[in-house]
Amino acid sequence: MILVTGGTRSGKSEFAEQLVMRRGERYLYMATAKITDEEMARRVEKHQKRRSSRWTTHEGYHELWRVLEEEGKNYDGILLDSVSSMLTNLLFDLIGEVNWDTFDFADVDFKAAEQEIIPVFEKIAAAAEQRKLPLVVVTDEIGLGVIPDTYLGRAFRDMMGLANQKLAAAADEVYFVISGIPVKIKGE
Repeated sequence: MILVTGGTRSGKSEFAEQLVMRRGERYLYMATAKITDEEMARRVEKHQKRRSSRWTTHEGYHELWRVLEEEGKNYDGILLDSVSSMLTNLLFDLIGEVNWDTFDFADVDFKAAEQEIIPVFEKIAAAAEQRKLPLVVVTDEIGLGVIPDTYLGRAFRDMMGLANQKLAAAADEVYFVISGIPVKIKGE
C-alpha cells in the first residue's frame, strides 16, 4: 500500500493517479465523496475528466475492504480517494439526521465514533496487505495548521490524525505532496 498525503489542493490526487497508472492497464478508482452541492459536483467532474476509460469507478465509502477483497485482484492499480471525505461521511452517518443549524457537536461521543471509524481504515490496510493489492490511498494532512476553534473541528482533526497514523504505519511507501511536488517520506 502507498499513502499519499498533503494539504488541500497540493496535487496529491493527480500524483496518486500517476502512481496507479504506472502499474498496468486496469485501474479501480474508489471515490468516497458525497456530492452535496454544485461546487462539489464540479470537483468530482474535474477528477473524472482526468481519468481515461481504463478506470472503473466504485462510488461509495462503506465496507471498502470488502470491495478490495472481492474485486482487488481484477485490477493492476487501485486508488482510494480520499480518507478525508470517507471519514467525514462515516462520522456524519454516525451522527445521523439532525438539524445542522442548531445541533451541538459537544453532544457527540467522539471517542465512541473514533472506536467505530478507525478500525474501518485498519481493515482496508489489512485487506490490501493480505492480498498484496496495488492500493494507493489519498488523505489530507490537516494537523499542520492552527488548532480548530470548534469542538467538531478538533475532534475531526484528531480522528484524521489517528487514521493517517494507522495508514502510514501499514503503508510500504508514504509521499507528502507539497505545492505539487511529491516528497517520499517512507519506503525504499
